[in-house]
Amino acid sequence: MNPENFSILDGIPISIFSMIIVFIVLILLAAILSLLKYLPSDQTKDKKNGAKQNNLTTLDTAQDEEERLVAMLVASCVAKETIDKDVRIVSIERTK
Repeated sequence: MNPENFSILDGIPISIFSMIIVFIVLILLAAILSLLKYLPSDQTKDKKNGAKQNNLTTLDTAQDEEERLVAMLVASCVAKETIDKDVRIVSIERTK
């Protein structure tokens, strides 16, 4: 194969060989990815623990809602204090 006399017909076998290599690599990657679903994982344990934690968080959210409200009020007062100093909390009452 002389580079000066290289024609399209000389490039066809090289192109076919390169395409075969690419397809072999793609098939190997697909096989590896399909085998990954058979590996044991700890996701089932995490899902079970996550469900238990969700129940606990629903109980905590009712209790923490008041604390979040107070935190938001304090944060707004702090933010306003640097700007205008015209926000004042008179009282905090629990609503039902």
